[in-house]
Amino acid sequence: MKKVKFGILGAGFGERVMYPCINHNKNLEVKYIFCRNKKKIKNNKILNKVTENYKKIFNDKEIDIVCIETPPKTHKFFVKEAIKNNKAIICEKPLAINIEDAKMMSKQVKKKRLFACVNHQLRFHPNITKIKNLLRKKYLGKINYITINHHTNMIDEKKKDNWWFDKNVGGGQLYAIGSHLVDLIQFLNGEIVSLKSTRGNFLKISNFKKEVWKKKIDTYFSLVCRFSNGSLGNINSSCITSKDEGLNIVISGEKRTIKLNNFENLFVYNSRGVEKNISVKDKLRSVKTIGLNPWRTSQVYYLKHISEFFNKKKKFLGASFEDGLKTQKILSNIITSSKK
Repeated sequence: MKKVKFGILGAGFGERVMYPCINHNKNLEVKYIFCRNKKKIKNNKILNKVTENYKKIFNDKEIDIVCIETPPKTHKFFVKEAIKNNKAIICEKPLAINIEDAKMMSKQVKKKRLFACVNHQLRFHPNITKIKNLLRKKYLGKINYITINHHTNMIDEKKKDNWWFDKNVGGGQLYAIGSHLVDLIQFLNGEIVSLKSTRGNFLKISNFKKEVWKKKIDTYFSLVCRFSNGSLGNINSSCITSKDEGLNIVISGEKRTIKLNNFENLFVYNSRGVEKNISVKDKLRSVKTIGLNPWRTSQVYYLKHISEFFNKKKKFLGASFEDGLKTQKILSNIITSSKK
């Protein structure tokens, strides 16, 4: 297989997650990591790959794919640079901070016939792959409803200067995690055609409450929706719960119901309530560095899929920029709906 060479833009998530995940696959290689200040790099072993000049990545003919791992507000700029230089793109979620930018990016990559995808790696977690295959086979029968819950204790209000706390650059729970969950629910069950939503900012440390409230970021959101197939759905997500509950999904069909608990435990129930364990083991969870959590292992599976697509061995099943635009429209509708 041809080795696919990457240039990573952004050294936060880029260094911490994308670099080791790309490096895990022998058919992938990171040539550059763009960081505005080399002193922020924590891993001295990769300093030889770090550049403070992003143009070096775009001008290098060996670079096949650019990974945009910067805050959402910057995506438009780097995507336009990638398009101008005919580079394939992996863009961090959400695709943009508004529908207009998302439309422009989707239209331009399509016009130039460039490979461009949004980094929605949850599609490639082993148990999600299992669920998707069962739904394709109509194993559950006609879908009644689907519900997705994802609650964590990840917010750190002491780092209130982080971009995550600034809605103007794409911060908050809705964009950070909600974009993943909206993509996932539509990937599994089709297009959302109507919705209602609520959002809230519930903080843990009262000393910082006033400062963070001023920026109006959300730490909780929920939606109820109807799909084009007539079924119903809902999503609930927060980052201020006392315990990390991970990803939990229930899909009810006329014949059977599937339940996924905290990513790892997948069960199916027949109409009589008889339970069967159909969990798929995530083999990467035991791999040092990669196996820290299911988000990282899903990232590795996604990158493997991209590698196989680039070498014309598989049809692409990831989130395209068109999918990113669909997600952006739902995020915008959630914001509008929750203002009423």
